Amino acid sequence: MTPEELQQYFQSMDLPDSIQIQQDMQVIDVQRFISTSFIHVGLWKKDLSKCPSWIRLLKLKDTLENLENPTIEKA
Repeated sequence: MTPEELQQYFQSMDLPDSIQIQQDMQVIDVQRFISTSFIHVGLWKKDLSKCPSWIRLLKLKDTLENLENPTIEKA
């Protein structure tokens, strides 16, 4: 996935105001988080897969997808 494709993905979503991505990662302003993260991604000159902001954006995408399609955990 390219940054442009990920941006289009977020633009097509009805995003929540805030979200907990993982136990130690709470995003209070999702729109601001996305726009700031993409600024950092644009400035990153090394391997994109090692960019901390890119990794966080992908984690946000995964979390949003899990909210849409929750998996049922078996006991």
